[in-house]
Amino acid sequence: MGRAWAMVRLGAANALVFRANVVVSMLSVALQTVLLVTVWRAVYSGRHSVAGVTGDRAVSYAVLGLVLGHLALPWRLSSLPERVREGTVATDIIRPVGVVGQSLLQSIGAAVGALPGVATALLLGALLGGLTMPATVSAAFGFMLTAALGWLIATLLNLMVSMVAFWTTDTRGPFYVYRAVASFASGALVPLWFMPDWLRPTLEALPFALQVFAPLQLWFSEQPLGGVGGVVLAQVGWLVVAALLTALVSWRALRTVVINGG
Repeated sequence: MGRAWAMVRLGAANALVFRANVVVSMLSVALQTVLLVTVWRAVYSGRHSVAGVTGDRAVSYAVLGLVLGHLALPWRLSSLPERVREGTVATDIIRPVGVVGQSLLQSIGAAVGALPGVATALLLGALLGGLTMPATVSAAFGFMLTAALGWLIATLLNLMVSMVAFWTTDTRGPFYVYRAVASFASGALVPLWFMPDWLRPTLEALPFALQVFAPLQLWFSEQPLGGVGGVVLAQVGWLVVAALLTALVSWRALRTVVINGG
């Protein structure tokens, strides 16, 4: 337990240790919040709804989607590529928690480090009138539960992609491709409500929609996949798949690892 808590604290410390980075992150999130509210209100100027979605709902979705994206789709995959590059992963391999466990625990700490940005987006969104509260307590509970599970799916996928560092020292290419796909398919950039009929079913079948779009549907009292139970069941299924794939990739990676610096 002590080692696990230490990994969480390390992840949070890495995210918060440089105050300038924290301030820049908060300013960036604040700017994105203002721009999203402004742009979506401009889109709805002179009209009540688009594709059956009201302007207030679209603006609120944009702010909340930014929050979930800030938590689940970080600008860096994990600390693993850096540890491989520096050779410190050699020590990580022999620790009781293991490389995968350490990375997951540090990701929890990194999520804690992202909370200042989350608070900034929520506060500014509320001040700009860009937040619509859940209609019921059950809707709020369903959102929180599925958002947490969606974050875990995203974290496992992020970790799996970051393991490309065991085969190549430059992970930027795979990361940029992954982030672009994840941001689009999750609905973090554009709600899946507005996707073409031929594309939306495919996007909803992928795990990315369960990270952002499905939890936000519950926030707005929609019933994706039959409601909270259906979303949770789908998320658990994808968690099992992601865990198995991560285990397989890590097994292959650790069999072929070449550590720089030692």
